[in-house]
Formats: sequence, structure tokens, C-alpha cells
Amino acid sequence: MAAEQSPINHDEADALIELYEFPNGTYNTYTLALKLHPSAKAGTPKAHEAFLQTREATEQLISPGLVQGERARGVDGVYFNALKLTTRGEQLAIRERTYAAKSEQEQKRANGMQELINELATERHKS
Repeated sequence: MAAEQSPINHDEADALIELYEFPNGTYNTYTLALKLHPSAKAGTPKAHEAFLQTREATEQLISPGLVQGERARGVDGVYFNALKLTTRGEQLAIRERTYAAKSEQEQKRANGMQELINELATERHKS
């Protein structure tokens, strides 16, 4: 059975899940960028890059009607305030959370198998 593939990219999925878990317009593009990229400190080039990635992800979610927000313009160009999921966005966020959980479980299982293989190889070398 082939693994289910997400219809959106990693940045978009992270944004969608975060908006699902913190509803009612908690985030704007800037605050969402800092949440999704915690190592990016405000005012640094890394934070600017995080903002650009988050704005791109947000726009890609707004375009098909998964997210809505109040468009504004600032020093970094267009950004969005009061980001909220639409009903379609909520549905996809639920699927993405399930997909992410399954992917994490599969990764843990693969890591466990790799550890077992490494242990067996080590034992074989000792013999």
C-alpha cells in the first residue's frame, strides 16, 4: 500500500496545523513566522527569511480558500493579520495532523529497525 501523500508542502502544513491548534485570529504573518521558526530572532536576516517563507506558505493557503486574513502592508511588503482557517482549511488541518502523526510513527519504526540492524551488525563483527 502506497504511503498517503500530503497535497500541500511542509511549510504550508506546519502553518495550517498551527492555525488549527490556536484558532480565532491569534496569529499574523510575523508572529506565525516566529512560532514556526523559533531559532529566528526578531530583527535578524534569519527572521526576515522566515517571514518570507511563512508569507509564501500563507498566500498558498489563502489562494485555494483554506485560510483567510486581513491583508496589510508593512516594511516587508504584504502580510496578513488575524489569520483564521476556513471550514475547508479546518478539514485539511485535521487530515494533516493525522498524516503528520502517521509519518512520525513510521519514522520511529524505521529508526528502531535501523538500530536493530546496527546492533546485529555490531554483534556479527564481534564474532
